[in-house]
Amino acid sequence: MENKHRKQVRSGMVHGLWIPILGGLLAQSIGCSKPVREFPPKAPQPVTVMSLEKRLPPVSYFASGSVKSWKNEKIGFEVSGRVQWVLEPGQDIDGRVYDADKNLIQKGTPLAQIDPAHYVIAVKSAKANLEMAEAKRDSLKIRLEESLVADVQSAEAELELAGIEFERVKGLKEQNAISQAQFDQARILQKTRQAALRSLDASKRQTETELKSAAAEIEAAKQALLDAERDVENTTLYGSYQGQISEVMVVPGSVVNAGDPILTLQMTNPIKVEVELSSQQSRQLRRRRGLPASFRLPDGSMRHENAFVYSMDSSADPTTRTFTMTLLMLNEKSSTLGSTAEAPMGAVYSEDIWPLKLNRMMGTPENVVLVEEQSIVHEGDQTFVYLVTNTTRRDLFPEVLKVRKQMLEELDLRVPFLGNWFFRSVQFKDDDGKTMPVDEDWIYVGTLEGGEETLAHWDGESVVLNSHAQWMHRPGDLVAVNLASDQAEEGFYVPIEAIYEEAEQCYVFAIQDGKVKRLRVDRQGTKNLDAGALFEIRSPELVSGMEIVVGGIHFLRDDQPVRVIAKFDASSLEPTQVATEAL
Repeated sequence: MENKHRKQVRSGMVHGLWIPILGGLLAQSIGCSKPVREFPPKAPQPVTVMSLEKRLPPVSYFASGSVKSWKNEKIGFEVSGRVQWVLEPGQDIDGRVYDADKNLIQKGTPLAQIDPAHYVIAVKSAKANLEMAEAKRDSLKIRLEESLVADVQSAEAELELAGIEFERVKGLKEQNAISQAQFDQARILQKTRQAALRSLDASKRQTETELKSAAAEIEAAKQALLDAERDVENTTLYGSYQGQISEVMVVPGSVVNAGDPILTLQMTNPIKVEVELSSQQSRQLRRRRGLPASFRLPDGSMRHENAFVYSMDSSADPTTRTFTMTLLMLNEKSSTLGSTAEAPMGAVYSEDIWPLKLNRMMGTPENVVLVEEQSIVHEGDQTFVYLVTNTTRRDLFPEVLKVRKQMLEELDLRVPFLGNWFFRSVQFKDDDGKTMPVDEDWIYVGTLEGGEETLAHWDGESVVLNSHAQWMHRPGDLVAVNLASDQAEEGFYVPIEAIYEEAEQCYVFAIQDGKVKRLRVDRQGTKNLDAGALFEIRSPELVSGMEIVVGGIHFLRDDQPVRVIAKFDASSLEPTQVATEAL
């Protein structure tokens, strides 16, 4: 009992000691506590928005198409001979064109020439043979229509006379008034006259046959003449369509046989574009007859044209497993396609520039000065070339050449070069008309171009070198072809960045009173070949003009404040910056 009492007293003492201690600690903690921190509201989430409008999907599937020549052929002469001249690669030509009745519509551009000398001789020989055949025919016709007719008439008269004589002699013989010999003589004479008439009749038939033979000989001679004349025409080579020379296989002086390729001609208008398609794309595009095509011009601008579907491969390429679609596009030529800058005011153009010392190349003596004939200008009693003054053949050519008139005297020597140019021997003259020395580094320009108005405003010294006009499309260029389906329907099309997916459900965030509201939508499959570019969304809550978020949707929650930092232009698919504004 005593022990139990001691334990209770000890326990009470312990509790008595802890109560003041706990009370003091509690009072201390209450006296030292700090006020609760209040945090400022979270800043609105920055977003990019777009306005919903019903439209066709603006994004299309573009495939790269390779530009090629629609027609490309190696052409040659139909006759053999020595080549006199042939055009240079890169030159544009017109084809020789006939109508349905074989009447010449367009003469065309001569491409090459064979020496026609012995073909001209063959024409003369064929003409002589034709004249001989016609003379023979005329001779036979005269014999048949005049000579033999007279001979037959004479023979018939003699036969008639012999018959009368025979009847008279026969009567006398019956009266025994003449001898047997006289009777036989009269009878033989009648038969002789009959034989002579039959002989003339045979000669007539023979002459008629010879006349038919002569007519056949004339036809053969005419055909030989036509062949000879055709051979002469075929010494000049023409193309059958408008195109460009891409390659030349011979040089003047070469001897070629009939059919040997002389040059390669490629068609430039229309031009062909080849696009590789998958199996599905080839089936979807099989009924299409036109596709939009885009390409970039030298000045950086984009140009859009229609390309017409020409053919679709029926079988795939075994190496790439793709089907080739061939498109045709109209091509055009322009002198501005190769340059983005215009000539300075007061300047004219020239396509050619020539060095002055060409003796070694031409094989002429060192003291002979040769100038290309087309570069020589005749102006009144002056003869000159435009000599370049601000550069030489050893220096880098400036963009604008400065020229002056260099007087000269033309001499008799003319030297052909590759059949396309002729160089004239000249002497340069100073202001006093005396012969002056020539610097071998001098250069001069060719024929000045630019039209009458440009030449009228020429400052007299500024010349810009300008190449031939270029084709807009050249083999090897690339064209972007729009393969998008043309059967898309109007609707609300948004980029994939505007669609939020959660638990296999699709949502968009609409802006309402400065906050976003999450709207459930149905995402439709696109009919475009580019299956991932744009998607159509459908919901009864969607209306035109509604703004939805297209950037930063994964950081949003329903009813969250936002601020617009950019508006998305759906027509161009490029964000346009706008003034920052708290909504």
